Amino acid sequence: MLQDMDKRFSHTIVYDIGGNISIDRQLGHDNVTGAVKYQQIRGYGEISKIETVRMAAHIIHVDETTDWQVPANALGNLRVTTVIDLASRPMVEAIADYSDVDYDIKAGDIINVYDPAVVDGSIPVKRLTQQIWATSLATNPGNIGSYHAEFLAAYGPGPYEADIEEINGIPFTYDEDYLWFWKDDVYWRDRDHRSRGYERGDYYVGNFFNIEQYAHTSGGEMRRLISISNPFEISLLEEDAHVVGSASIRESFDTHGLKGGPKAITLAWYELF
Repeated sequence: MLQDMDKRFSHTIVYDIGGNISIDRQLGHDNVTGAVKYQQIRGYGEISKIETVRMAAHIIHVDETTDWQVPANALGNLRVTTVIDLASRPMVEAIADYSDVDYDIKAGDIINVYDPAVVDGSIPVKRLTQQIWATSLATNPGNIGSYHAEFLAAYGPGPYEADIEEINGIPFTYDEDYLWFWKDDVYWRDRDHRSRGYERGDYYVGNFFNIEQYAHTSGGEMRRLISISNPFEISLLEEDAHVVGSASIRESFDTHGLKGGPKAITLAWYELF
């Protein structure tokens, strides 16, 4: 796929199933798409599900509607677990002081994870988030559950991938039109603003994540783990929640790091024509 940056992949599947269910499903790959979606379904019940995925190099779009019910006489619950694992890098903070002609860093300062001094190890850092969005719903006998989500994630290459000579043992060179680069004349603190300090190729796909999600169970258990940050916007969202009983959560989230180039793949509907 990486050998032709403009290739597309699409897949739509409809489930209408019942009984003792075991499904493991993965969409995307962390070396190829902007995120990976893992889903595991275990238990006894009836499920109606439609899911559409579209992928291209470094970008993925998934739209899912899943509804289920568990018979009152079922011996156990039905659990639906969904994890979206972003390829994008998180915010980081320095774990030691560092000074030279271009830097004055104190331990605890936020610095862009892509900064050259971070990448070469001169400034030691720690990650602040895990870059995942996870929801688990366990619905008890005699109850219903729903998981509806649409997300779009992109993680375009750059700036250091320009020097890659091979990927998984296969010779490869990125076309600069698909990369982003540093502007060397911008001070390190100012690079944390996405409008300054960066250049993008015409076909650079972008670095962003947005999701609309609805999760519901009329009786059972809901678990949520969100750990997302954006090193370009200096923004962070974390949630660790556990509810036993009934639960409904509807949400919309959007974070943009670097915008795509003027000719970038967007996976918008009109690109189908």
